Amino acid sequence: MAIVQRRVFYGKVGAADRLVEWANEMYGLIAAKEPGLKQRILTDHQSGRTDRMAVEIEADSLAALDAMFDKVMADLGSDPAFQASFAKLSDLIDHAEVEQWMIH
Repeated sequence: MAIVQRRVFYGKVGAADRLVEWANEMYGLIAAKEPGLKQRILTDHQSGRTDRMAVEIEADSLAALDAMFDKVMADLGSDPAFQASFAKLSDLIDHAEVEQWMIH
């Protein structure tokens, strides 16, 4: 059964555009290591909390999702570009949440 992992990032006030730029950068690095990755970046238009963004990744199973993240982190964990991109995140968000949904 396919899985969608949604990471919802709650940006600091006024950070939405920079948060989308960050997501494009970070998930671009990840996609370069995992070319078959199905992902999308979502922004919320005038509903809920402001400056909110989500990234969704689709995988065939939880095991496949875990294996993909293990591989990406092994490849990128010590990469200076990855570390620099990840370091930017704390200045952009108040917090984030992760949801994992089964696709039926």
